[in-house]
Amino acid sequence: MRKRQEIPDALRQLIGAQHGLVTAQQAATFGVGDDALCRLVDQGHWRRSTRGLYDAVPLLDSFRKQAWAALLLGGPEAAIGGEAALCLHGLQREVRVIDVWVPPDAQPQPLAGIRVRRDFLGRISRRRGHIARIAVEEALIDVGQLLPTSSLVALLTDAFRLRVTTPLAVAAVLHARRRVRGRRQFEALLGDLLGVESGLEYAYRRDVERAHGLPTARRQVSLSRGTRSDAVYEEHGVIVELDGVASHATAAAAFRDLRRDNIHAEVNVITLRYGSADVRGRPCDVAAQVAAVLRSRGWTGQQAACPRCRRQAVS
Repeated sequence: MRKRQEIPDALRQLIGAQHGLVTAQQAATFGVGDDALCRLVDQGHWRRSTRGLYDAVPLLDSFRKQAWAALLLGGPEAAIGGEAALCLHGLQREVRVIDVWVPPDAQPQPLAGIRVRRDFLGRISRRRGHIARIAVEEALIDVGQLLPTSSLVALLTDAFRLRVTTPLAVAAVLHARRRVRGRRQFEALLGDLLGVESGLEYAYRRDVERAHGLPTARRQVSLSRGTRSDAVYEEHGVIVELDGVASHATAAAAFRDLRRDNIHAEVNVITLRYGSADVRGRPCDVAAQVAAVLRSRGWTGQQAACPRCRRQAVS
């Protein structure tokens, strides 16, 4: 019977830091050569994932383990990109394949679930993190330029709400890129999303406020201690709050909203509240109500008719 191969403590620590993975080259630096690796595989303790890469904990699998596999195969200059990079930066994304960016001349081994991409734009020179990933701005542009408008808005607003980046930071990287699909739309969206923290807020700005010629509200403004409001028409003493599903998830949140509205009422500020069904389903009606309240507070402008208004008038 073969004696079980002993693993040095320092190598065990490295394997733990890499979520159970190690390369043959790394193992060799700790005195565990090819023969020892073969014994570990033959004894069923380890598994050979692909040439030069070994899994010391083959019964455990995870997204981060797969990300480490991509990095170890990609080499010391590799960096995770795409949806996987966005996940590592803290966004909730669905990852079907892990993209790994490598130098243009790299030739890593293939592995299921990993897509190798060669970097000609310097993404990997700005990699960061223990599980090395490209900058969040780079990943947002790589992923976002392939998305339809609604999905791109949702992606960007998530990133800005979580404060992993800002519209100005993304715009700077976008400007430095030589080629970006749908560049003009991307740039326009970044401008529109300044101060916006959700897709619902963006829909209100686009389909209610701008489409109907309403005044431009200030976004995410604090009118009382410990609060922020979605859209504030400060000159007229009117607040518009946009309530997504998450905002009413608990009774505590509902009471907090009521308390905030009452505090604002004490200083003669009116609060209007709309949900997704209102803003996305009947934006013309929402605009008419907001316009009426603004006029009652001194606004002298006129509500414009959007294309939807005109279609409804004809029908």
